[in-house]
Amino acid sequence: MASSDDDQGQISADSGIAESFVATDIRHRVLIIERDGSSAQALQGRLAQAGFGVTTECDSTRTISAIERDNPDLVLLDWDLPGVVAIDLIGRIRQTRSGTPPRLILLSSHAGEQQVCMGIESGADDYVIRPYSVPELVARARAVLRSCRKGMEELHVLRFQELQINTREVRVLARSHSVPLRSTEYRLLEFLMRNPERVFHRGQLIDRVWGRDSKAEERAVDVTIQRIRKALARHDCDGYLQTVRSVGYRISATFDGRPETAKKG
Repeated sequence: MASSDDDQGQISADSGIAESFVATDIRHRVLIIERDGSSAQALQGRLAQAGFGVTTECDSTRTISAIERDNPDLVLLDWDLPGVVAIDLIGRIRQTRSGTPPRLILLSSHAGEQQVCMGIESGADDYVIRPYSVPELVARARAVLRSCRKGMEELHVLRFQELQINTREVRVLARSHSVPLRSTEYRLLEFLMRNPERVFHRGQLIDRVWGRDSKAEERAVDVTIQRIRKALARHDCDGYLQTVRSVGYRISATFDGRPETAKKG
């Protein structure tokens, strides 16, 4: 099969395509599973120009070993591979890793609604119909990878009202503003945000944050709470961190004893 830019069976012609790409996706690895070697190489070159790290595989029986070898972020899979049931192969791809499996875009000559729905429902993230535009395929690939990245980031984010903690970056935000905290202050705020509306007395907080073997006194809790409040006060969020008289502390959706909706913006 021809692999020129005029090959409407594979890639539609796009003049000046190389100049329009911005190489920002080099951290992403793409594996192309394509029955035609020349077409796979043509697509590999165009994606490489877009900044992706790209490998190819033309033998469908080596798909799983190629994924395990190359550890791609995204697989571009030829829906029309000979000698293989694409739906079964998609299922195997989804089970290739114990962690997050690679994202998957199907490349197909079948434009029928039933085929498209079958592909998506079988586990593909997107379905691209031949002939396709390379810029569109790149845009779809980036969108799929962006969605995956966002989902992973959400696993590391704690949110409570206008407060947010990114546990991977060890970063605190209040109303989208960065809040610098010391290590113990950060751990105390994180613990309270993981247990909203619950009241903890000082001894419990020392056990959970400082550690049971710590020699910290209860006064250390008061001082740390005061420092956190001072940092949050710069963004009018200190009212979430509350003292329960004669008991301890909590983080609560009430603000200074009033409903959150009553607080001035």
